[in-house]
Formats: sequence, C-alpha cells, structure tokens
Amino acid sequence: MNRKSSALASALFFLVFLVQILKIGGDMTLMTQNIGTIGTLLFTEYLIPFELISVILVGGIIGMLYVSGGD
Repeated sequence: MNRKSSALASALFFLVFLVQILKIGGDMTLMTQNIGTIGTLLFTEYLIPFELISVILVGGIIGMLYVSGGD
C-alpha cells in the first residue's frame, strides 16, 4: 500500500472517530446498574463507538498474531 493512501485512510478514520466521540456528550454519571439498560444503550445510542472499538480490538489481535508469527 502506498504511503499517501495509508495516511489518508488513517486521517479519515480518526476524523470519523473524533466526530463520534464528540457526539456522545452528556454526563457520564452512572444512574442505574441495570444490565439491560446498558445493553440497550450500547446497541442503540452508542452503536458506532462500540463497533469502532471492536474493529480496533480485532485489528490489534490480528496485528499481534502477525508480529508474533502465529499460525
């Protein structure tokens, strides 16, 4: 992959990530400890940040396997 396209893809990713982080807003104080409410929020209001984190984690795992030479 060429360096310009890699830089562009990285910049676009971080721009989208920043926009999603800024959209969260609000108070981060825990109001309830209901697992159902947390699950509902993760799959409705916070779906994009949740999916971005999962992609980052999977990429990290794949990168770790590549660097370690695992099969």
